[in-house]
Formats: sequence, C-alpha cells, structure tokens
Amino acid sequence: MKSIYIRPTNIIFGQKANFFIQEGTAKSLCGLEDVGFLSVEILKRQADGNTVEEYNVLELEKLDLRNEIESDIDKITSKRNNIYNLNFKNPILMGVLNVTPDSFSDGGKYNTTFRALDHVKGMIDFGAHIIDVGGESTRPGARSVSEQDEIARTSETIQLIKKKYPNQLISLDTRKSKVMQHGISIGVNILNDVSALDFDQQSYQVVKDSGKPIILNHSQGIPEDMQNNPTYENVLLDIFDYFENKIKFLKSNGIRDEQIIIDPGIGFGKTLEHNLEIISKISLFHSLGYPIMVGPSRKSFIGKIMGEKDNPQRLGGSIASVLYSYLQGIQLFRVHDIQETSEALKVYSEFLKKQ
Repeated sequence: MKSIYIRPTNIIFGQKANFFIQEGTAKSLCGLEDVGFLSVEILKRQADGNTVEEYNVLELEKLDLRNEIESDIDKITSKRNNIYNLNFKNPILMGVLNVTPDSFSDGGKYNTTFRALDHVKGMIDFGAHIIDVGGESTRPGARSVSEQDEIARTSETIQLIKKKYPNQLISLDTRKSKVMQHGISIGVNILNDVSALDFDQQSYQVVKDSGKPIILNHSQGIPEDMQNNPTYENVLLDIFDYFENKIKFLKSNGIRDEQIIIDPGIGFGKTLEHNLEIISKISLFHSLGYPIMVGPSRKSFIGKIMGEKDNPQRLGGSIASVLYSYLQGIQLFRVHDIQETSEALKVYSEFLKKQ
C-alpha cells in the first residue's frame, strides 16, 4: 500500500498548454504537446487521516518529497502506448453492443444479427473507433451464464462485423477464458474483463499468449452481489492500490505494459458517492502510467442524481460525465450513444483549444 499519491490538477489544453509546457510552468500530460497540467495534489494516506496538499509544477523540485514523487511524475508525463492504430491525441470512443436478453440498458434490443449489424453500422458511421461486443449481462444482480451460451450469443455477430468491416477494431466484454480464446480465434482485437482477470484464473494465460490489449475493470465483488453495501477505506486510493498490485502481478507473469488499459469501474461495487468521487478526481489514475478508460454511460448513479424511478437513456448525465472526465485528460470512453458523445466531445474540445 502506498502512502503518497500524486494527482495532476489544473489541466490545460490547446495552444495555452503547448505554450506553458514549452515555458516550463506546466508539464505534459501523457506525453501530449497540447495537454498539460499546472499543478498536482499530493495525497498522503496516514493512520490518523488522509491529507491533501497542492503545489504548482515549479514548486515540485523544491519539495523534500521530490525523490518520492519523481517516479509518479514520470508516469503522469510519459507517452501512452497506442491501441493498434489509435493514439491518444484525440478521444477514442468504444461503442457498446450488448447481444444479450437482459443487459441493464439495452438488453434484447440487439440480440439478433440483423439488428446488431444495423446498430454497428450506425456506431461506425458516427465515429466509433472500437465496437465492444458483450454476451453476458454484468448489471447489478445479474447471474452468470455458461461459456457455451456466451459464445453462441457473440460468435456470429463478431464474425459478421469482421466480414463487413474487416478493419474495424472489436473488443470482447467477457470474464471467461474460453470465451476469450474463441473470440480471439474469430478476430477479436481487444479483451475487456469487468473482473480485471479475477473471475477466471485461466484468463491470465490467454492474455499473455495472445498479446492482446486487456482492459482491467475494477469491481468489488461479482454482479450478483457487488451492490450489497460496497465499502472502501478511501475509494480512490483503494482502487489505485488494487491496480498497482494487479499490474505488478501481471507484469511478473509475462503480460506487457503495452497490453494494459485500466478502468476504475463506474457502477461496479460502488455507491453514488463512490462514483462521484471517482469521476471528480479520476486524473489520479494517470500516475499509474497507463491508458485510462471510463464507462459512465447510462449508469444508475445518473438516475439517482436525477431522482429517476425507471431506466431511461440518461443521455445528458452520460455526456456530462464523459466531458468532466475528458477535462481531466481521460481519452477512452465506453458509451452507448456514439453520435451524441462524439458531437459533444468535438465541440467541447474546440472550446478547450481556445482557452
């Protein structure tokens, strides 16, 4: 467990960022020339309570802690590895395709190949860089399905997408090693595991042998019970420690840096307050040194804020969550509404360039 954590703050964009980075009053975020940060928060986990102090980047060299934080600063400023041909100079959108009868938002809408392919075409036309295919609902309370059922639900759709759009990147949303193996055999490019490889111990070997990028989603518990009073000492720092330990384990078992993408897991074993805390301070995870994905789209925390009693599209809240994450340097977003999210990000990024 760490005792000191570093979070980049006062993140700036565009010409302003480039100027201050060149001048030395800002540091580059993730190796980008036009995204930087002017200051950092230093969070200390202590037995008698946590403390937070903020310093501008010019003050860092003068701190007694400079040697202890140097490694984290290097990770924050280092260039992120591309995902195939995708770099992180612009937002990357992952479009959700649930071919399930019971997913929380769109279960049953795309569980025929015709409807699935029609939806895929729309997402690609509106700018989806990755299509994330899932054959098992992981909504709160959902029960696990068999590997055979999951393969049966996803296989034909993946093959048809690959046939019609051979250059389209496809991720497979699964916790099971045999489903991963089958997906890879028919053209899946990226693995997306909501359990961060904790559910199926054989999945580590699949990731190692395949060399495919793996999205590690943090979850406390499994879907059946993850919302039964989730508890943390400090949700941000506990998730950070989890990822740091997980990454050390993966690397010691042959999984490479360039394969790793992290996702703090909005809605997976978190209360409303946990989700708000994560998104409001998500830039903390830059100091792990890996690409960060966030998936707030249509999640129930938005409905709780709005006092909803059913499950509408939650479009406004989803876009607000994406934009607030983007403002903290997050560049990979898993969303249902590609057209609206893409439009919002394009317009918002133009405003930021004019800071």
